[in-house]
Amino acid sequence: MRTYLKTLFRMFSKHITRFLTIIAIVLISMGISAGLGEVEDKIDTALTNYYQEQNIPDFVVKSTSLLGFSSADIDAIEAEYGSAGFAKNMCMDMDVEGQLTRVYVSDYINPQEINKLELVSGRMPTALNEIVVERATNSIKSYKIGDTVHFSISMGVSIEKDFTVVGIVVNPLIMHKDKEPSLEDQNKNILQAIYIDETNFAGTLLSGRYNELYFSLEDDKLFDGFSDSYEKKVKEVKEEFSDKYPDFAVLTLYENFGVYSTHYYAHTVGQISLIFIVFFALITMLVVFSTMTRLFDEERGQIACLKTLGYSNSMIISKYVLFVLISTLIGGALSFGIGVLVTKVLYNAFNIQYQMPEFPEGSSYPYYFITFAVILVVTLVLTIVAALKMVRVKPVTLLTPKAPKAGKKTFIEKIPFIWKRLSFKYKSTFRNVLLFKSRFFMTVISIMGSAILVLAGLGLWDCALKRENAQSIVTISIVLVVFSALLSALVIYNITNINISERNREIATLMVLGYQNKEVAGYIFREIYIMSIIGALLGLPLGYGFLEFVFNLVDFGSVADVNWWTWIITPLITIVFSSLASLLLYPKLTKTDMNASLKTLE
Repeated sequence: MRTYLKTLFRMFSKHITRFLTIIAIVLISMGISAGLGEVEDKIDTALTNYYQEQNIPDFVVKSTSLLGFSSADIDAIEAEYGSAGFAKNMCMDMDVEGQLTRVYVSDYINPQEINKLELVSGRMPTALNEIVVERATNSIKSYKIGDTVHFSISMGVSIEKDFTVVGIVVNPLIMHKDKEPSLEDQNKNILQAIYIDETNFAGTLLSGRYNELYFSLEDDKLFDGFSDSYEKKVKEVKEEFSDKYPDFAVLTLYENFGVYSTHYYAHTVGQISLIFIVFFALITMLVVFSTMTRLFDEERGQIACLKTLGYSNSMIISKYVLFVLISTLIGGALSFGIGVLVTKVLYNAFNIQYQMPEFPEGSSYPYYFITFAVILVVTLVLTIVAALKMVRVKPVTLLTPKAPKAGKKTFIEKIPFIWKRLSFKYKSTFRNVLLFKSRFFMTVISIMGSAILVLAGLGLWDCALKRENAQSIVTISIVLVVFSALLSALVIYNITNINISERNREIATLMVLGYQNKEVAGYIFREIYIMSIIGALLGLPLGYGFLEFVFNLVDFGSVADVNWWTWIITPLITIVFSSLASLLLYPKLTKTDMNASLKTLE
């Protein structure tokens, strides 16, 4: 057992770079999965909680008459639809101190039962001549507490009053922070919003006049982030109301741009996230499997020794299972914190355009655990399958160096026009690249997948920048580009590191033959560059198809919106990371121990 443990610890220390690389790859993949997968749920949860706390009305009825609703209409609508909450107010856009202002007149001194204003600072009105104002946004300029507002309106007779601002509030129905179109002229935007208690106009022509009514469904739990059942019920009630009161306009939350667009973009982010989660997971599993299969080839001698010492196949396999299990568990555990951070970053991105509720703490993070379980189980199963194939080989075969690949012509050699014009170093490079097909395909596929992710992230960024009200998609695209680029860098570094490790004998032979360090580096890294370029270029047409699939699925943007430079930057990013990997691994290459590397396995 002591011998077994010694070989186990030596394997970890010898392959510490691969161990750390697997941790980093799982960390990035799981971090983005946990972060992206939770955004839609967090937004839906926050909106649902906010909806219930502020009792946002499901329906807003507007009068098309200048005189507003009659008392009989108000009483009839309240009696039939007001059981879950009812409110009435006068809403008008007018000039206040030279600014186009939306003025709400209602009962704000008494607590509201529906569409409760959220108090940000100060207090609600308690006496005459006191008002509250809407908080400042990207387009609305707010007054300060203590400011005096001069109100003047002419309705047959002139009404002039001075009000003191005592509080700053948020109207739940004004969630969008950008332009709020005027009710009178859609080409103009309101610059202020003030809320005046109706007692200030007692005895005037404004007294008892209302042009907006609010009411809600009896079951407030139906909302649940614009659920299908909620949509169905709202549609039924709206049709029923319109039939009974054809002269009134009835609006739902689906017609409220701020409220509904928040849900729409959250759902879009959720769909995009699901696609990328699957893709990140596939690349992670491919890279981990590639790493382990090459590790088995390098550990042939160790496996043979353990078999000759009488260790069972299960004991030998468990050694490599532990390698994958521990690295994946560490990467997965560390990724949870990154996932929470990514979720908060994307959630706060919505706060740039929308008045978002507080970030809801606590969640099950289903995407994190599902993705983590899939990656862990699949990589373990693939590792066990590859290990079983190795341990079934007889020790004498494992102790014998693998026979070199049978020499045969590559397809380039069959094209004399090209082959004859290549120098010796490029001839050897192309032969090595094309002769070892498994190494070639694993490398190209891994880099191709990374290039597709980078292209998709940049493509989303292009489309989001060309659309209004898509700041949240801009942020998610930036996050995707960053994580895709990091994954691409790690994949290339891992592949380059493995290529150097499994070719120590070849590198040592070149050194013995008198090759300089730069020549040896060129011999190895040229192959990586060629495979990286092939993978990146193949990633472009496949990335085109992937982008088309994403855009069609989420109904957002099109490939035509992607800038031309995106198609150039994507392969350049791959080449840059290949160069960085070469620089980082150059010292390892030059420090190859010729004596140890050229020792025979016997």
